Amino acid sequence: MREQPHYTNLLTEEFFKKYYIDKRMSYPKIREMLLKEGYNIHSGTLYSYAKKFNIGRDSSESRRNWDEKSLDYKKKYIQEDMIEFIDGFLLGDGGIGPNKNIRTQIVARFRCGVEYEDFCEYLMKPFVFLGGEVKKRKAKNMKQGYIFNGNTRHHPDIYQQYLRWYPENKEGERVKQPPEDVKITPNSVMMWYLGDGSVVVKKSSIMVRLSTDGFSKEKVEFLVSKLKGINIQCHLTMENRIMVNAKGVPAFFNFIGRKSPISCYNYKFDQIPSWRFEAKRMIEVVDELGVDYNRFSHLVKHKKIPCFRLSKNGRPRFLSEHISEAKKMLKNGILY
Repeated sequence: MREQPHYTNLLTEEFFKKYYIDKRMSYPKIREMLLKEGYNIHSGTLYSYAKKFNIGRDSSESRRNWDEKSLDYKKKYIQEDMIEFIDGFLLGDGGIGPNKNIRTQIVARFRCGVEYEDFCEYLMKPFVFLGGEVKKRKAKNMKQGYIFNGNTRHHPDIYQQYLRWYPENKEGERVKQPPEDVKITPNSVMMWYLGDGSVVVKKSSIMVRLSTDGFSKEKVEFLVSKLKGINIQCHLTMENRIMVNAKGVPAFFNFIGRKSPISCYNYKFDQIPSWRFEAKRMIEVVDELGVDYNRFSHLVKHKKIPCFRLSKNGRPRFLSEHISEAKKMLKNGILY
């Protein structure tokens, strides 16, 4: 094996950018590669040459030897278009685990533990570029005896999100609370609903509940105002949860979508009958046609204008075919 005192033509700036920066190989790994090519260059020599180009060890270098999937702490990973997925993840079942013991950097990772593998993979999908992965682990407290854990790699960018989502309380502890700039989008609310949402059926009424009891009352009131801001009627319950009113249910599902992205939670969508999205209330039809409310109500009561009722004495609801009949009566002068 040949040894040379100088490797100026081999150990160039481009060489280190390619293998150390782009391919993220540690100096021992680069040494192993060069040995196979016939170059006996020690790691210290590689470090000395790299230092000439201001390419040196950082806090993530030591991790490369034992964790080849570790992230580059000098690289920025989280961009603005990722915030809605982060917020949806944290509004629901997701969390952030900080790690302050990695050299001089303070880093954190996204993590979750859920019942269904499909859901765990769904939650981790936006974080694949952060090393997100799913593993099945034993869990005695779960009815099936196991749980699916999702984790990303650690990175300073995630720690910044930890500071954003985990403010200090009066006791000096950091507890998860939605920030003032939380993103309420179809993607974020979908992730939120899948994790902490459920359909509540009471007699002839149907509502959607979001389990927010882990947040402070003030923060839940803030989330209520955010949902109302996109025309989803809802209110804060005595249990510190958000209840989307029956009137707000169509708007809620029209906002996030009426189909589950994962089969394990189809039931959270299938419980909503299609007429809930299509039927209109009497006042809505009266306003649409510009007719007298009492006259319209009289014709409905005497079954001149057809309608749909969930129960015998339920409130009338009007589908498109019912409204078409009312328009005919309006044209004929029966309705005015």
